[in-house]
Amino acid sequence: MKKSLLIVSLVAVLTLLCVQLAFAAGTISVQVNGKALSMDSKPFIKQGKVLVPMRAIFETLGASVKWDDKTQKVTAKKGSTEIALWIGKKEAKVGSKNVILDVAAAVDKGRTFVPLRFVAESLGAKVDWVSSKNLVVVTTGGGGAAAAELSGSLKMSGSTSVQPLAEELTQVFMKENPKVQITVTGGGSGVGIKDAADGKVNIGNVSRNLKDSDPKGLVATTIAKDAIVIVVNPKNPVDKLTTDQVKKIFTGAITNWKDIGGKNAPIIVNSRTAPSGTFDFFKEKFLGEDNVVATAKQHASNGLVRQAVAGNENAIGFISMGFMDSSVKAPTLDGVKPTLENAKNGTYKVVRPFIMVTKGAPTGLAKSFLDFVLSSEGQSIVKKEYISIQ
Repeated sequence: MKKSLLIVSLVAVLTLLCVQLAFAAGTISVQVNGKALSMDSKPFIKQGKVLVPMRAIFETLGASVKWDDKTQKVTAKKGSTEIALWIGKKEAKVGSKNVILDVAAAVDKGRTFVPLRFVAESLGAKVDWVSSKNLVVVTTGGGGAAAAELSGSLKMSGSTSVQPLAEELTQVFMKENPKVQITVTGGGSGVGIKDAADGKVNIGNVSRNLKDSDPKGLVATTIAKDAIVIVVNPKNPVDKLTTDQVKKIFTGAITNWKDIGGKNAPIIVNSRTAPSGTFDFFKEKFLGEDNVVATAKQHASNGLVRQAVAGNENAIGFISMGFMDSSVKAPTLDGVKPTLENAKNGTYKVVRPFIMVTKGAPTGLAKSFLDFVLSSEGQSIVKKEYISIQ
């Protein structure tokens, strides 16, 4: 009896070893949403787990990744999810939660490798093993076979500064997820905040930081940064302004262009109607406790301010940098050209956040959309005309 049990045990062990050897000997392939994962180094098996090149898997799944050579730490972030791993250690973190790994991240031939299943599942993906093909199949909610799983509708309202970017992001997201319908309307940051708090929309678009006076329970997700620029008519000879001059113009202390090097003509001030995140940020940066001159013309959107300035040689206003076109011009401010590059490198300092707010932590379709916005794909769209947060 004991001899028979010993033989059975030996056969089982040998069978398991053969399977593992066959598994390890074959070439491991990885697919993400139906496409082969592009890797500069081959994945390998360690302690029965597949390890893949760090940047290949993280960036394909839409996560930004950082490497700290001093601490040998890998940090990746996608949306509200942050993962931390250390080379040679089985301890890891997902957010504030400590996790014990089956196999640690490793360095091989100068490349950092991370455990595939742990990484993918921590970022919300599904992982399957096709043993007949030595193939790991990863599917996410943003494309491939899993794309059809996303369905439903989202409503967004708020900042007219954020609106063009939100519309571009939603068009790409809906193209990748044809069963999803998203509507985006404006109204101003205050409208987006109120609508989100009241449950009228899933996401409120806001072009300023939340205030203590805003409704409680809102969760803000920063998706980009944007600059505000002072604009004048292209025919206006004034091509440089100072912060102090801008304040005096908008508070009514300077009323004629000749006082700042222009023609002998009255300055027509154009401002924004409340509630406006653009106005709130402009006031904070330029006016402080002072108010805009009472004779200023009020407009409900960036587009209307731009239109007013474009149509009057003596007009001045302020708009989101994303609304700049040839119909208006932006004088230098304190000697700095208000360009996207200068806003990115910090030379031009009139920069504010673009945020999307939800009532409580984002869930369901809203979370999937925000994860897409914060992914490498979403941020590549942001980079076209705004400042990426990655």
